[in-house]
Amino acid sequence: MKRFLTMALVGVMALGLASTAYANICAYDTVPASTLLFPFVIYDYENEENGETTLFAITNVSSEAQIVHITVWTDFSVAILDFNLVLTGYDVQTMNVRDILRDGILPHEGNGANIWESENWGPGNSAPVPFDDGPYSTFNELWDGDLDSYFNNNGLDAAGSTDVLDCDPDDWESSPNHYEAAGNIPSGTLGLFETYLKRSQDADKWYEDCAGDEIDFDNDPWFLTRADGPVWLYITADVVGACNKDLPDGDDHYYNQALGEGLIASNTLIGDMIYLNPGQNFSEAQNAVHIEAFDGFSGAIYIPELSAVDSYYSTFYLRYRSTLDPATFQDMREPLPTAWAFRYIVAPTADAKTWIRAWKGGTITNRVMDLNDGSISSENPDDLYANSCIPYTYYAWDEDEGVNASEGGTPPPWSEAVPGAEPIPVPNLLPLETQQVDAEEFFLVGDPAAGAFGWMLFVWPRSNYDGTNPTDLDYYQTWMGVKYAMFGTYTAGLEGAVLGNFNCNPNEVLPQLNLGRYSE
Repeated sequence: MKRFLTMALVGVMALGLASTAYANICAYDTVPASTLLFPFVIYDYENEENGETTLFAITNVSSEAQIVHITVWTDFSVAILDFNLVLTGYDVQTMNVRDILRDGILPHEGNGANIWESENWGPGNSAPVPFDDGPYSTFNELWDGDLDSYFNNNGLDAAGSTDVLDCDPDDWESSPNHYEAAGNIPSGTLGLFETYLKRSQDADKWYEDCAGDEIDFDNDPWFLTRADGPVWLYITADVVGACNKDLPDGDDHYYNQALGEGLIASNTLIGDMIYLNPGQNFSEAQNAVHIEAFDGFSGAIYIPELSAVDSYYSTFYLRYRSTLDPATFQDMREPLPTAWAFRYIVAPTADAKTWIRAWKGGTITNRVMDLNDGSISSENPDDLYANSCIPYTYYAWDEDEGVNASEGGTPPPWSEAVPGAEPIPVPNLLPLETQQVDAEEFFLVGDPAAGAFGWMLFVWPRSNYDGTNPTDLDYYQTWMGVKYAMFGTYTAGLEGAVLGNFNCNPNEVLPQLNLGRYSE
């Protein structure tokens, strides 16, 4: 499509920027990061102001100004929009996905003023452009020279000037300074975005097993029947060296460190999401996924399938390396986990429900192996099929330790819905790159109609098998969370607990997950 840009497992104990210590690489934690993943974003095209939408915020916690490159992705992992954001030291920007997708409004600095001219900075300027005042403001009514001196000697570092950033509008068409002057995203382009985002709803869909045969299910799962409703998407935000028009899934420049315009290792960002449903008076919030980086990090796990080409190691953006120049590819980002746990609550008498949210990306291929389309090269397919060949293994326990489980194997995963009963095929209920699925779609213990309470363990490739299964299965990277609803009035969102990360430790394969097992 035509791009529209206006828009200590690895031996590393700490990362530093401006003498600030950060957490370990390959430890999943909420710390300042070089990439933010907003793994599940929702927007309702049909209900306008009363429908579901997502606010997402990006904060620069350092004194140094940063350029953030933001990419919007469909739920079947196609990048449809990218734009740049300039953050001064200690700056924060909140965006509503509705403003972007419905109205075509992108965040920009000032009212068309050139933010790179020093006379436009500071309290003497009436235009609402960013300021370099740092952790305190000259607009504070308590400000005086003594306070200025105090902070200079005892407070945080003053914010560095954005003059050092490589995003001058005279040199970069992609500078945010041009967004307002260029007008909003044209309606025709917004319509194209809507088409892409609704494709997973209106495309023909079916299931296949490991042999490529179509699978029929007595009760059609949600993947086959979903034809409308809010769209699902995800967003990535990367610290970059310069404003650019590069899409992460197709531009060599984005990963070529020698060019200096793409990814850099600057662990300075934190982020969060707020889900809003004004029509239902629902809201919940949770953190973005914080992905750390450091200069020279090439990954933790060696991938033998690619050894004939190069020494490939697991990193967050590695799935795009195979289609780009491996000699210049370097994303420096830590990979995500491969096993998660969380509670489920199903209580019809209290109108209590649980939805499972899941994001996943492959490591080797551009797209995850359990979702394909009729024309792999097509970004807007006419049909989609979910491959049920070992996409994941899950266990569902109730409060009395009763358990139902799916098991990986060939043919597709099987489950004994009733202990001792004949195994039945289990559909892949999480085939998209990002999705929100009713927990009752899965085999929970007991009868959900009478109430079901317990917890679930999800194990993704390759934490759920020992390597003897089909070799075309990818090395996954995943995120999982849940949404709870009670009494038709209250909602809450929670992130799952990490129980394993094969991408960082190849020993974390069933049953050797973080389940209280200790080695001598």
